[in-house]
Parts: sequence; structure tokens; C-alpha cells
Amino acid sequence: MLAFLRQSWKYQMRTVIAVAVSTALMVILNGRAEAGKTCVSKATEALPRIAGLVVKKSRTRPVSQAILASWKGQSRPIIIDVDVEAAGEAQTYSYMCVVTQGSAFVQRTMN
Repeated sequence: MLAFLRQSWKYQMRTVIAVAVSTALMVILNGRAEAGKTCVSKATEALPRIAGLVVKKSRTRPVSQAILASWKGQSRPIIIDVDVEAAGEAQTYSYMCVVTQGSAFVQRTMN
């Protein structure tokens, strides 16, 4: 009987650990997704005011290792690429974005 209880306890602990790890990953990924949404919104607001400018799509990507090597902030920056079209001409604007204390800060990059 004691062996059965030990075995049962091991399975319960494995289940608890698996659930805890899964929950932690979901929180981290959801936080990144929210940061991405906040950054895309802020980057879209920072686009130049051009009559007829239409946002076609946007995407996020990590910053380069060179930027991360010298980065001193606590939050990790990401790059937001915004594809637009104006007067029949397609163009991509890129912004580096950092979210701190719920606010996004963007700066245009030339890459």
C-alpha cells in the first residue's frame, strides 16, 4: 500500500510541475504577444502623415545580436516592420520598440 501511495504522489507532483511550467510559458508568450500588439499600434501612429497612406501589413522580429550586445535597458527591444502603400508605391518602415511599464516607445530604424 505504501508503494502505491509513493507512486501516486510522484505522478501528482509530475502533473503539478507540468501544469506550472505550462502556465509560466503561457504567461510569458502572452506578455510578448501583448507587447507586440502595443508596439505595432505605436509604430503605426509614428508613420509619416502622407495622404493616401495605407498600411498593408505589419510584423515583429527580434533585434540583431549587435544591438542586444550593447543594450542596457531592462526590457528587450523588438523590431516592428510596417508595410505601407502610398500613391501606388510600396514601402516598409521599420521601428525599434521597447515596452516599459506598459508604455511602448518606438524609434525609426533604417534596416
